[in-house]
Amino acid sequence: MNILIDTCTWLKLDKLTNLNLISIDLIYNSAEIMVTPDVASELEYYNCNSWRKEKTLFLPIKNDKIYEEAIVYNFDKADASILSNGSKDFTSIIITEDRNLIQFAKIYKFVVQQLIDFFRFLVELNIITKNLLSKINKILREIKNITAKKERQIKNWLAETR
Repeated sequence: MNILIDTCTWLKLDKLTNLNLISIDLIYNSAEIMVTPDVASELEYYNCNSWRKEKTLFLPIKNDKIYEEAIVYNFDKADASILSNGSKDFTSIIITEDRNLIQFAKIYKFVVQQLIDFFRFLVELNIITKNLLSKINKILREIKNITAKKERQIKNWLAETR
């Protein structure tokens, strides 16, 4: 599985790592992590501690048309470059917290998820525990990263699968 992670999501991963809820190695061991040079520049600027440059695959802009269209719709270069690498194939997933990026990706039928949904997927693969997902869900709601509706969806899913 390949995952493209945007800058804001990396900063959420930093927060979860700093709270000792997750080890970033868990993410790197679960998937091929990819960024674009523009995302890498932002991660360096924000001094993102969870990002491992040496373990990350760098992707150039893949689809110029989508990149240019995203720029026209006021996405920054980092987000536009992520969108240019979007895929309809479930082996390649964009992970973002940016609602506009999610909507744009869905227009092209790209596979896109919020971070909490990615963690739910890791539970389904038995990579993390349901208990850990519950803790992450609670923290992401506390920092207003997910809506109350999304928090309830995850809680309900956890209750249904117990």
